[in-house]
Amino acid sequence: MNFQNLSSLRKYLTLTEHKAGTLKVKIKASALGDPIVKDCIAEFKNTPMPKAILDTNVNIFTQTITIKYDTNSINPQDIDEIFNTQSEERFTLLAENYYHKLLA
Repeated sequence: MNFQNLSSLRKYLTLTEHKAGTLKVKIKASALGDPIVKDCIAEFKNTPMPKAILDTNVNIFTQTITIKYDTNSINPQDIDEIFNTQSEERFTLLAENYYHKLLA
């Protein structure tokens, strides 16, 4: 998983709603023209979802992704920090730690 690419995608994402166990993310339409977005999509297609991700739903009409997750495996406060941190290094650290923890 290329976490630097994932970090660069944050400019296209806005956390629009977050309740423990469910988050909704808005995707800017301009994301579709970025080659890094295409690379990340291809990478995710070949990567199994961790068991802590219970469900995902992409709505192309509203340009949102809804993700349901297990709060016993993912701390909701960490999700808030992942989306709100201004530090690319902090984002990458949190994302890598969760990725490896959830696939272990």
